[in-house]
Amino acid sequence: MNSKIGEPKYSYEDKVDFSFPFKNETIELSGVIRVVDPNGTMEQQEEPSYDLEAFYQGAICLFKHVRESEIHGLSPEC
Repeated sequence: MNSKIGEPKYSYEDKVDFSFPFKNETIELSGVIRVVDPNGTMEQQEEPSYDLEAFYQGAICLFKHVRESEIHGLSPEC
């Protein structure tokens, strides 16, 4: 499914698998959507984005402005 601005595919508190670029690599995580930005962000307005809470390196972290295209789908884990 192609992302469409203003029409987010995912909702608040959905559990999803996603990729996040970090320090010259891309990390794969599972997390919970905490914020839905249906119109993207100031950096990009091509697709919806999300703020996701995920467990990373022993702590719960907030991953901000994750593009919808970086979300792989709903997660059975998390």
